[in-house]
Amino acid sequence: MNEIISQLLAEHQNLGKLVGLLDRLPVDTNSPQLGEVTLLVDVFAYLTCFPDVRHHPVEDQIVASLLAKNALSADIAEEIDRQHRVLARQGTDLMRDLESAAREETTSWHAAVVSARLYAERLRHNMAVEELAVFPVAEQRLGDADWHAIAALLTPEPADPLFVSLTEKRFVDLRRVIATEADCDCFDDPEVGR
Repeated sequence: MNEIISQLLAEHQNLGKLVGLLDRLPVDTNSPQLGEVTLLVDVFAYLTCFPDVRHHPVEDQIVASLLAKNALSADIAEEIDRQHRVLARQGTDLMRDLESAAREETTSWHAAVVSARLYAERLRHNMAVEELAVFPVAEQRLGDADWHAIAALLTPEPADPLFVSLTEKRFVDLRRVIATEADCDCFDDPEVGR
């Protein structure tokens, strides 16, 4: 399997863990615990700083390369582009709404959680479309020159600020929650960086 596709699939697995957390948020309360608010803010801080900025642009470049070769339908390409734009906009809006809900201003906790769950479902759908309709075609139709051009777009920074060995301080608690939810020791005592 191509190294870039393997990395994207690993990132999808990690994003799936966050989607699972969002699915389990309690929607029947208007008085969340501080830990719930903090967790949700950290999840969306991560989602707006990693997938929107570093993960989706790589997928967009793969889609563009496939389109240039007439190897992908315009409908699928447009769908992926639309999904990425909607996820980016909704993630930014959710960060604003979470702040409003925490301050008990214009957005309720219930509304913020419902929006977070909708975001989770959209992200899950986006990953499924890419895994079914884009990645297999890319593996078959893109050549070494295409993959080198795509690799040139990758940032030299660690690929993922949550799932790397040196976790950003703000994501340490989130990592622990994921480990607890997954019932594994996969994130015990992560080294903290930055």
